[in-house]
Amino acid sequence: MRSLTPSAEKICAIAVEQFAELGYDASSLNDIAAAAGMRKPSLYAHFAGKDDLFQVVYARALHAEHEYLEACFAEKVTAGELPGQRFAERLNQRYQASAHLRFMLRTAFFPPSELRPVICAGFEAYLARLGELFTQALRRYAPALDEQQQRLYGDAYLGIVDSLNVELIYAGAGAFERRLAALWRLFGESLARL
Repeated sequence: MRSLTPSAEKICAIAVEQFAELGYDASSLNDIAAAAGMRKPSLYAHFAGKDDLFQVVYARALHAEHEYLEACFAEKVTAGELPGQRFAERLNQRYQASAHLRFMLRTAFFPPSELRPVICAGFEAYLARLGELFTQALRRYAPALDEQQQRLYGDAYLGIVDSLNVELIYAGAGAFERRLAALWRLFGESLARL
């Protein structure tokens, strides 16, 4: 990840909020610069343009969400907790609190066409790591599962998380909670039988 000056850090902190709320097309470098207390030409001292700023902010969002994944799955498992349950149950709360997650998901679902390869590669790596962490937790929970069963549960888990992400982006917290309750009940019952 590119190292930034304090001014560039400030610009990124403002830009992630704008990009998360408005997306790429509706975000304005003039507005970002003004919120950072500078004029647009000063922003160009730190970033070559909108694409450069967007990519730096996206890389930082991915980094923040990777760190969150690692921390969430590293927490001590409580009695009766199923693999991946904590991450799924906290997803709505994380979405509300983290501009990085809101930006990452919005960008993954609506990537600017010229940056699509970079966006897709970053998001696919994030999903792959989520799948790896879930599979590691599943192995600890049910060590007798063979690789094919682990892959099946891993794919189902990623499908659940993807469905929950869609609810957060399109429908909001209420729909998210209903979808989580339904999917986790069925998935959790299946896991509990292992």
